[in-house]
Amino acid sequence: MVDLSELFGEGWCVTLTQLAPALALERMGVRDVTDVDDGMQLATERLEADGTQPEVLLLGRELRDGWSLIVELEGALGWVGMDRAVLEALSAGGRVAASAFEDPNQLMVHVAVDGQVVCELDAITGRLPYAVADTEQTVGNLLSLGFSRGGEPTGQVVAADAAGRVVLALRAVTGVELQEEDFDGPWLGGLSAAGG
Repeated sequence: MVDLSELFGEGWCVTLTQLAPALALERMGVRDVTDVDDGMQLATERLEADGTQPEVLLLGRELRDGWSLIVELEGALGWVGMDRAVLEALSAGGRVAASAFEDPNQLMVHVAVDGQVVCELDAITGRLPYAVADTEQTVGNLLSLGFSRGGEPTGQVVAADAAGRVVLALRAVTGVELQEEDFDGPWLGGLSAAGG
């Protein structure tokens, strides 16, 4: 299991969606999706250069079992993957999409199902500040791990640190357990102005 905070530091957003990578990137505002062989290096260089460009670099790749991974490291304008309209578009048509982000003092996971955001999870506290009915499967999956609607978290959630809770939550709602090797190698990508 990967520790995204250790991998990227304190500024990142990852999105899992059941769309093909190129289509997911297009729905996230990328106009010209191209091959980006050295994607993570390019993302790091953009951060070191300035980090306040009007467009952000989004990187995407196919994972397994029909899931795609989208990564963004430039959050100065807001995280594209955390935008409600973007998550709704990525999950439309009966799909699931989940995004997680870390900023200083925040570590959140948002989940959308069939075009609707169904929950927001605070990985630091282990609580769901927003969730539709507990009968919604993804919400039920999170509650069964020990995430809480208001009380103290229990179960596996208590045993995990905040970064581990992100990976637990993403696995619970998508079935995908992210690994370090998922972030190595070539990517598709492009610039998006959809953040905010």
